[in-house]
Amino acid sequence: MPTPVFRQVSLLPGVWPSPGLLDALRPLSERPPLHLTQWPSPDSETGERFARTDALLAGWKDQLDSGRLSQLPALRYVGLRATSTDRVDLDHTRREGITVSPIYGYGDIGTVEFVIEQFLDHARHGEDAPGELAGRRLGLIGYGPVARRVGTVAAALGMEVIFHTPTPRSEPEGVARWAPLAEVLGSADCLSFHSPAYRHVVTLQDLCLVPGDAFVVVTTLGLPMAESDLHSWQSGRTGRVVLDLCAAHAAGDAVRRLPGIDVHDLYAARTTESVTRAETRLVENLTAALRS
Repeated sequence: MPTPVFRQVSLLPGVWPSPGLLDALRPLSERPPLHLTQWPSPDSETGERFARTDALLAGWKDQLDSGRLSQLPALRYVGLRATSTDRVDLDHTRREGITVSPIYGYGDIGTVEFVIEQFLDHARHGEDAPGELAGRRLGLIGYGPVARRVGTVAAALGMEVIFHTPTPRSEPEGVARWAPLAEVLGSADCLSFHSPAYRHVVTLQDLCLVPGDAFVVVTTLGLPMAESDLHSWQSGRTGRVVLDLCAAHAAGDAVRRLPGIDVHDLYAARTTESVTRAETRLVENLTAALRS
């Protein structure tokens, strides 16, 4: 009995495939995998081939609204090289019976290392004399897997860790304690955002609670506050704010040019190892979809 394959596996620009991923996909696609650099025009030669896609791979930047998904009548599977499904019209996929498979945890270690690296650099090379993180208070906004790892490492370095989530929760391991948003923002020496993708979780009024010299790291998908609020808040303080490219990708030049805002030209989660993990899971999910 022949091994089942998809008729056409297509990759959107946000997947950033390595040659190894394309090689791994070839046995899973009747036709050679189609790697796109942009969404094709329906009446182009590429668009006609793309319209036959029954398995689509996409990244966190790729928008999959109902208008786009409707251009793919044969589509039955969407594999995300991302954790968030915010940019996928899930009502459309449910209605049409299209399976959507995100991946989890592939970039956690890289993000944790980036955040801790920024804290250490701030303590050792900030405006004050070289210091230590021990004894400083770290506030975490959000407490998913990445934030918990950041908290564990920070606690091991002697930091006091508090976190805020919309619903109070206990921390069985005793690494951190839940606190109201006002306390987390208002008492942190260092602050790190790990809130849901593309969600504004703090307002300008909230931000004004943050000490003027607190050091802030943001690695969320999209800013966790309105751009105008970030601009107003940062304009009146001396503390630094570090953004990776995930957080800053949609931010305008006015924010990027603000004194004290440092945009690092990298994606915190993207390391050699995380790319390997992500692509391995993409292929595993695709293979599992064929067998289901």
